[in-house]
Amino acid sequence: MKSEPGINLTDTIVTPIELGKIQRELFTLDEFLTQSGVKSARTSMPLPSPMLQSLITSSKLEMLKSDERTQLVNQLKFVRRTAPVVHITFASTPSKRALRALVKWFRDNIHPNALIEPGVQASIAGGCLVRTSTKTFDFSIQKILSETKPNLIKAL
Repeated sequence: MKSEPGINLTDTIVTPIELGKIQRELFTLDEFLTQSGVKSARTSMPLPSPMLQSLITSSKLEMLKSDERTQLVNQLKFVRRTAPVVHITFASTPSKRALRALVKWFRDNIHPNALIEPGVQASIAGGCLVRTSTKTFDFSIQKILSETKPNLIKAL
């Protein structure tokens, strides 16, 4: 699966907030390189974060070239406008590793630039709630227990 403008986010970028951070960092890097000139920037260029570095590496763009930086900025703007966001509510805070595995699954099976907006709600006891712009799926233990309550009462 490929997205429209030819960019696929790396699994290090999971949430819309992280995408925004990458966009701001790229904007700052572009401003620095534009103002200082490419020749002097080689020695004093700020180091990109690991998230931005992995995006630069995977997109195979040369950040010292103004047109390629502009291309990446435009691609990220497109992704920000069009990427589906899946809201997932957990019973406790998920690990970064778990979120990366989830975003990888969504990008492999649903959309190549899907983003996850994680949340926490202890009252669901376990499992998760998954909400998209059009559907909600309840995979919580709370729902399972409430659905099986009559059977549990009968068994007791």
